[in-house]
Amino acid sequence: MPHPVRKPTILIIPGSFSPAHFYYGVVNSLKEAGYEAIVYDLPSASRKPPQEAATLADDAEFFHHKASLLADQGKKVVLVPHSYGGLVASECVKGLSKAEREAANRPGCVSKVVFLTCVIPPVGESLQSLMGTLLPEFIKVDGDFMYHEATGSARVNLSDLPYGKAIKLAAQFSHHSTPSFQNKLTYAGYRYIPSAFIVCDQDIVLPPSFQKSRVELLKRESGTNVKVVHCKSGHCPNLSMPETVAALVQEVLEE
Repeated sequence: MPHPVRKPTILIIPGSFSPAHFYYGVVNSLKEAGYEAIVYDLPSASRKPPQEAATLADDAEFFHHKASLLADQGKKVVLVPHSYGGLVASECVKGLSKAEREAANRPGCVSKVVFLTCVIPPVGESLQSLMGTLLPEFIKVDGDFMYHEATGSARVNLSDLPYGKAIKLAAQFSHHSTPSFQNKLTYAGYRYIPSAFIVCDQDIVLPPSFQKSRVELLKRESGTNVKVVHCKSGHCPNLSMPETVAALVQEVLEE
């Protein structure tokens, strides 16, 4: 009898300001479908004043380490970054592509990145320089840290949830590092690892036109086609429709 195909391990990289528990619904749905699924807090969203703010490099180093540990166990790892997490996913995969792992005689690899309504700049640009005036007004800056003004965040970030639920969730967004939005991308992992993109059709934070421009960047930089699927959600479907996000990830991986 042929051996059953081993499903990849899914490693979720949260969006800015977003605690890992905001993704537990997606994780649990993926586990129910037979996947190993994991999420960790971003260093940049885990500190607050007077601590030192983490950088994009800190986030990338953290998730590179987590992905490497999984690959060293012979696992194929699929990254699912959300929003700001797109920068982290692009930056953190150096040395983890299939070709690089095989050349180093190492097991496992990062086999795919499934971007969920992500910010993906070219090398030399930052989230801040790429988004410019798209940066939401509900983000308030206090030195090396930023935080959400809850009312605006609820109406814009969580636009597809009932306001009563949205405002309670908006109060749970954490502080986030200001430097991480200013740090420039130094490595374009999307050139070397296959990618797909989940477009959120009702996203106000990253409008569909912006998301589609990122898909075009991925195609242009990688020289390959990029699978695109659509979610009829706002910016945080991990909170408004986690089962749908999990199903779309499965669709991309099982086609």
